[in-house]
Amino acid sequence: RKRDSNVTIEILTPDFLNKHDAIDKIAKAFPDVYNHNVETVPRLYAKIRPKARYFHSLYLLKTIKQKNPRIFTKSGIMVGLGELKEEI
Repeated sequence: RKRDSNVTIEILTPDFLNKHDAIDKIAKAFPDVYNHNVETVPRLYAKIRPKARYFHSLYLLKTIKQKNPRIFTKSGIMVGLGELKEEI
């Protein structure tokens, strides 16, 4: 941003293992876009992401937005892992 004020900064993060200080640092850094991929539907979470929790990922996205509403938040999901159409 110091070199080019027109640049867009997007970051993709892990779930930080529920470490709130990491979430605070991201919000204070003020990226233009914050991305944390949910990856799959709740039913498959334990199988696909055994060390993660679906609702923690949602909490992370919500918390970033609450801490800095001007940050655009987004997420991604993989399909073809056994999810049903209704679950997406």
